[in-house]
This record gives sequence, C-alpha cells and structure tokens, in this order.
Amino acid sequence: MIVRRRTWFYRLAGQRFAHVITFENPITAAKVKEALGRTIGMPVELWGRST
Repeated sequence: MIVRRRTWFYRLAGQRFAHVITFENPITAAKVKEALGRTIGMPVELWGRST
C-alpha cells in the first residue's frame, strides 16, 4: 500500500528532535526522501502524519 501524506516528520543524523515538513499536495515517502536529499540531506527517520 502506498501512503500519501501532506505532513511529514523527519530526523537527520545527529539530531535529537524531529522536524516537520508540509507539502501542498499529498506525496509518498519516496518523494519526501528525494526532496530532503536534494535540499538538506537524507533523513534517518521519516514518518507521516494523518490529518
């Protein structure tokens, strides 16, 4: 099952707390990892929030 969410939480290596990123349209975890990899780095943890 492919999950699409607008709000995603991520944590980068060496960080204690999670950060939130929100998109205009719901996207998959693979697209979030791709977007984060291009801008700030690959997340260690990634999870979506259902709203």
